[in-house]
Amino acid sequence: MKTMFIFILLVVLISNDLFAVNSLLEKSEFAQLIDATEDVDQFKIDRRWTVETSLTFPIVRIYMVKAGYHITEHSELGFGFAFQNWRNDDVVPMGQSNAWTIPLSYRYYFWRNFNLEVELWPAYNHFESFVDGRTYKGFELWIEYRAGYRFALPFNLSLNVQPGLGHPVWAQHRWPGLEDKSRSEFIGDMVIFVPQVLVGLRF
Repeated sequence: MKTMFIFILLVVLISNDLFAVNSLLEKSEFAQLIDATEDVDQFKIDRRWTVETSLTFPIVRIYMVKAGYHITEHSELGFGFAFQNWRNDDVVPMGQSNAWTIPLSYRYYFWRNFNLEVELWPAYNHFESFVDGRTYKGFELWIEYRAGYRFALPFNLSLNVQPGLGHPVWAQHRWPGLEDKSRSEFIGDMVIFVPQVLVGLRF
């Protein structure tokens, strides 16, 4: 509950900052090139496809590219490919991830470019444990919940600022340090904050 409160507070603070930036842009000459309050309906009619990649994931050695397609005026389905190469040296689970992943997402634009997104991360992971030195090969599933705002940039580019939360749903193998946890502990103890920022090309 405390984590969810912090998440909601962060979304509110970020939204206020984005509105302030948008107001400054509208008063500048650059406003002729960028329309941060672009109407989603027109966007979807003219450019239904978007290809996106994360600007923040590479910081933790996760590399992703995803395509999105607008199936209705406010709904977008996404699919892509990712490689998770994150590493934990001092927190559970301690080890090296080598996970080939197929992100699957649903994004809903509820007002202008404000959007909510749920994203599944099914993966096949070769996890190298630093605890027992073994490699655990198996399937796993993570989920992320995000709320954000998409800015329209010049040259059909977009920037979607989407802070969110993520946690595991299921894993074929429980890595060392997780094997004795109940399902609720397995999920709750591994909730992470996801400072997602996506840059995309619309066509």
